Amino acid sequence: MAIPKELLPYQTYAEWLRNIEGYAGQLAFVRELPARPPQKTTYNGLFSGVLMALGLQPFSFQAEAFDQMAQGQHIVLATSTASGKSLVFQVPVLKAALEGGTSLLIYPTKALAHDQLVRLRQMGRLLEIEEHIYTYDGDTPEAQRQKARQQGRALLTNPDMLHFGLLPRHADWAEFLSKLRYLVLDELHAYRGVFGTHTALILQRLLRLAWHYGAIPQVIAASATIANPAEHAQSLTGLQFSLLTANPSRAEREFAVWVPRALDKEGKHRRSPNLEAALLARHAAEQGLRTLIFTNARRTAELVARYAADERVRPYRAGYTAKERRKLEQALQEGEVRVLVSTSALELGVDIGGLDAVILLGYPGSVSSFWQRAGRAGRAGRRSLVLWIPREDPMDAFFEEHPELLLSSAPESAIADPENPVLFPLHAHCAARELPIALPDVQTASSPDTPPLDPFYKPWQNIQPPLVERYKRLYTPLRQPHQALVLRGFGRSFSLRDNTGKLLGTLDERQAYWEAHPGAVYLHQGESYLVRNLDPEQREIVLLPGLEDYYTQPRAETEIEVLQGEEILNGIWVGPVVLRERVTGYVKKRFVSEAVLEEVALLMPELTFQTEAVWFHPCAGLEVLPALEGMNAIEARWPDQTFLTEALVPSAIHALEHTLIGLLPLFVLAERQDIGGVSYPFYPRPLASGSGPTIFIYDGYPGGVGYARAAARQFPRWIMAARDLLQRCPCEAGCPRCILSPKCGNGNQFLDKQAALLLAEALCTRYQTGKPN
Repeated sequence: MAIPKELLPYQTYAEWLRNIEGYAGQLAFVRELPARPPQKTTYNGLFSGVLMALGLQPFSFQAEAFDQMAQGQHIVLATSTASGKSLVFQVPVLKAALEGGTSLLIYPTKALAHDQLVRLRQMGRLLEIEEHIYTYDGDTPEAQRQKARQQGRALLTNPDMLHFGLLPRHADWAEFLSKLRYLVLDELHAYRGVFGTHTALILQRLLRLAWHYGAIPQVIAASATIANPAEHAQSLTGLQFSLLTANPSRAEREFAVWVPRALDKEGKHRRSPNLEAALLARHAAEQGLRTLIFTNARRTAELVARYAADERVRPYRAGYTAKERRKLEQALQEGEVRVLVSTSALELGVDIGGLDAVILLGYPGSVSSFWQRAGRAGRAGRRSLVLWIPREDPMDAFFEEHPELLLSSAPESAIADPENPVLFPLHAHCAARELPIALPDVQTASSPDTPPLDPFYKPWQNIQPPLVERYKRLYTPLRQPHQALVLRGFGRSFSLRDNTGKLLGTLDERQAYWEAHPGAVYLHQGESYLVRNLDPEQREIVLLPGLEDYYTQPRAETEIEVLQGEEILNGIWVGPVVLRERVTGYVKKRFVSEAVLEEVALLMPELTFQTEAVWFHPCAGLEVLPALEGMNAIEARWPDQTFLTEALVPSAIHALEHTLIGLLPLFVLAERQDIGGVSYPFYPRPLASGSGPTIFIYDGYPGGVGYARAAARQFPRWIMAARDLLQRCPCEAGCPRCILSPKCGNGNQFLDKQAALLLAEALCTRYQTGKPN
């Protein structure tokens, strides 16, 4: 397989990397992933006419999908990135449009929908139906929206626009909905967590309206590889799906692990991964390689681009305006920009052309997401590079020690919970406003040929405020229930404006308090701004141009109040809790060296919401002594005469909490920022689970989304992974690879690695998980 001419005279990417100036043995693992040639097939089924008109011959897995759709089945196709999934739904959608039917194509982001519109319209032009294909989202002008309603047959939209724009005004869409043939759910794996739960309830509201108008749409879902695609599709829609998987064609790839340069002989201290990524970005730009660098945080994307100090390296992230993002995408395609440093904003299938390399700065939280990002490389059909740089993080440390597991591990399950006790009632009020909810004795029994019973009839007495029963139907007393929902992020959004009033971007409420509090340095397009003012009433943040040589990180406090609990395993409890969170200050850190310059106290509004947590008492059954003068409490090992002093308990449980949070994405498909934790040396309120030191780990969004409950069920494996990491990490007192957390509200104070290991060993013994290999 050919390599890019920019790589010459080197024969492989690994050879190029080893010859970079200053290379110090940082390539710790290299594997060549062989090419898989495409497998075309002959197809003469229901959709062959459209394929012939487009001049296309399908792959074998695409033909199988067409056959199943011809039988009327709802299908979910789960394959790797850039495998040809889009054709599976594009062809039926175009056929329906030719025949006067309609289709809704749902994408998780506006950017992806606009990108897919270009390709679908190109195909529609060949079939002379281009004028019936539209996007319909928050960026669509009013005149274009009217045309979409009147003559649209294929609409590309997102869950937000369905909720705020289409469902509340469904009478205006009656004709469109009555002819709805296909509902397409692209990037199915993106609908997880809180956003996935909202999306599930929105989709079920959409389906009940389509059934009301006489349509029974067929659902076509496309997903990156996850462990439960059919189950997840059913959670989102309430329907049964037929699953298709495939190993599609791909070009050759090199997969490598790049360990940051050691700053001491033992390798305990390393150069900043951010700086390593910046140096590689600069080398890739100089070599002319089209490269995408993925980071896990918006600030990190800005810092890496800033450290690269090269105009050909630019940051790209959510929060930029649509105009700014389109400009950056075009600059990469045209070669003006060679490297984009992006958050997950480019993880989904936006086509930015063939990429030579993808560099992942840090583990993104799941194997599924890792390979979704890696799959962006090699779209031009030639050899490409996937390079992973481990950060100082427990998950990264685990895979740095076992890099082969990145190639062989099964993907995780996606979680969405349409039964969520906090979110379901909000959507039930929306559903009742759209169409009164029929009680069971007036509903039509479902059969294979008719829609199911109303999905929004539940034990409605528990919904607050109560729904009102009239004429055997349920109505909502709320006038505008749709406006009460926040589908993404946390709370109402804040606008970011410079001192001239120009809009720079947006932040949700939590991001605003954490990233743009008074005194914060806000990074945007590689430039520093100083936050002049944050106005909670006007939802506006004013930024001033800044010349600061530092950036800021917040400090916060978290409190938990348990409402009730259920014992999942012996001593492992799950239940609803009230979370109270407040930013209490911030730290100034020097660019590049990241040295702490100053800590500043701050008083910010408190965020309070109900969620779900898992908790346990790690010292239960372990004798804790008041003090042992002159004794190192970690000299002995559990269970042979081991003792822990009261003075060490707070540091032990705090460190173990950090390790468990860092490892949780190994067991549930949670993003690191979706979960949090807090530990109490003594929990101040009565608990059914008992008293004493307590560790809580919680879902970080209102209502919870099932992460804590799923984690509780896997606690024995989870605690064993924590024990193994604490044993094997080479540091003595703790480091970011085992117990230090970038999200710690008190700046990683009061942590003890060895005491945490003692507790982990005790818990492993308690749950009989055995000894490590």
